[in-house]
Amino acid sequence: MGKRRDYLGAVEYHMIRSWVDSHVDQIWERLTKAADKSGLVSEIRSRWMEALYILGIVLMTAGLVNAVIQPVNFGYVIFPSTGAQSATETAVDALALLLGAAGIYLSYASGRQTTRSRLVSFYLTIGILMIAIAVYIGIYVLGSK
Repeated sequence: MGKRRDYLGAVEYHMIRSWVDSHVDQIWERLTKAADKSGLVSEIRSRWMEALYILGIVLMTAGLVNAVIQPVNFGYVIFPSTGAQSATETAVDALALLLGAAGIYLSYASGRQTTRSRLVSFYLTIGILMIAIAVYIGIYVLGSK
């Protein structure tokens, strides 16, 4: 009886796994098609050097060199001294920079939108919210120092 139960458990496991795998494959296929439709993947493939350059600028501005040269205890998310910073603080700074830059771009895109008037206020609202969140993160990090 025990071997039969183990066999049925293995069969159920494989049935559930194949069902999950097929659904994950379908979702992955949809995401791939959406990314191909948007042209983002082909744009990154054709401009990989520019994307790498921008990533380097963001990491340098966030303080990657300072975090590497003066390593601190990993117990701190934000190191309380002004002379050094942790690797996680660098990641938080990079997130704030990217969030602010995306907000500025969306605010800029709202002024260029001429065909759909509803998107103007949507882009502007989302852009201003992203800028506000980035400024809040920056002030929080600065206040924690």
